[in-house]
Amino acid sequence: MSIIVFFAVLLLLGSAATNNAIDGVKGFQAPIFKVERTDSVVSLDDMRGHWVLLQFWSSSDARSRIAGKQYTAIEQKLNDGQSAERFHLLSVNMDRSERLFREIVRRDGLSAETQFHIEGNRANQLINDYHLESGMQSFLIDPSGRIVAKNPTEQTLTQLTCD
Repeated sequence: MSIIVFFAVLLLLGSAATNNAIDGVKGFQAPIFKVERTDSVVSLDDMRGHWVLLQFWSSSDARSRIAGKQYTAIEQKLNDGQSAERFHLLSVNMDRSERLFREIVRRDGLSAETQFHIEGNRANQLINDYHLESGMQSFLIDPSGRIVAKNPTEQTLTQLTCD
């Protein structure tokens, strides 16, 4: 009986550690993926060596849409005057319609370079990998690919990426 209890505790601890990795606990690797559009392909793995703010958003999630505008401004501010960008915004939209996505990017004045749209199975995979079932989130990923903050504020971004 004690063996069963021991393995049950190990299983629970393992599950908690897996969820913590995605929930922004410092030190856990961010799940790797790539996003594509007609003019470019971006892989999270290719961004190693840089600070990356990975933002997931949809037009129906007002909080994530507002954050998208704020994060775009913060990226420009943090990279202003830098000869090489140390900080990258990777913003992934999960609307069902790419046309709606493009219109929101235009209306909100978002940088088209940082915006990507995914849907269907690819979106579902990221929802599972990043535990986005309860809403869109943002993750700050350090140069080694580890999550260091979830839904970071401008102060957190400035403090961590400029040290």
